[in-house]
Amino acid sequence: MSNAECLDSYLSFLGVERNLSPATLQSYGEDLRHFIDWADKRESPLSALTPEDLDAFLTEVASAENYSPTSVARHFSSLRGFLKFLQREKIFAYSIDSLLATPRLGHYLPECLTIEEIDSVFDKIQEISKNPERDTALIELLYSEGLRIAEALSLRPQDIDFENEWITPIGKGNKQRLVPLGSKAKENLKIWMQGPRLELAPKSNTVIVNARGKKMSRMGAWQLIQKFTAHLEKHVTPHTFRHSFATHCLEAGMDLRVLQELLGHANVTTTQIYTHVNIQMIRGEHQIFHPREIHSREK
Repeated sequence: MSNAECLDSYLSFLGVERNLSPATLQSYGEDLRHFIDWADKRESPLSALTPEDLDAFLTEVASAENYSPTSVARHFSSLRGFLKFLQREKIFAYSIDSLLATPRLGHYLPECLTIEEIDSVFDKIQEISKNPERDTALIELLYSEGLRIAEALSLRPQDIDFENEWITPIGKGNKQRLVPLGSKAKENLKIWMQGPRLELAPKSNTVIVNARGKKMSRMGAWQLIQKFTAHLEKHVTPHTFRHSFATHCLEAGMDLRVLQELLGHANVTTTQIYTHVNIQMIRGEHQIFHPREIHSREK
């Protein structure tokens, strides 16, 4: 089996067995084709590669100027998943435990906002937003709940259980997960959903709606976030709030496996981009560690 055929087999496995979306498969494919091209240039079948060869490839990726820290981490994660598949198929004979523990990955932390910067975003919404209740609810979903922007914009009223304090977003691959509904997020979501949203779009099938009562677009959310973060000296995207959620929870001591579940990562190696290898973790609950929860209790 050629190197390219190995990759095609892996992508088929992800699509059929793991039910990953076409967009996710495309992302994996783009990252791994870089690896396949690298192996082909060395005229080496994947079965002949050694851990030293792979370390050389990872070093090349990590030092590339055209890759952001997030792109580097994604390459690491994509390659490890591929190598695990090759191991199961008896194509790659070496253990990848040492690769999974490589310290290099821990140094590529995504940029995130400080707690003070997060607070300033909520303050800015109150100052300049035309719909502060909705926009506060949106940022709560991104930061307090750690949702992807697509998950936040697709969240339906029936996906929020105020009584039991859970939300059930649908993530990548149409996989549903449970995320604890924090007290501040609960408070602000209720204000929006039981007030302005009810008047604007009582029959809308999404929580976050635009001025016409329809589901808000990604571009609409992007433009709002740019407006509310213009005062910061950082490049902020909707995903920055999810990065900040993960980083702040880990800094407070949340267990990595708990964070993996909250973020909906299929593989814990993806979650590891948020932590240094030597950091000490302790297990705890979402409400105990998240800074919005701590701030709420201290009032």
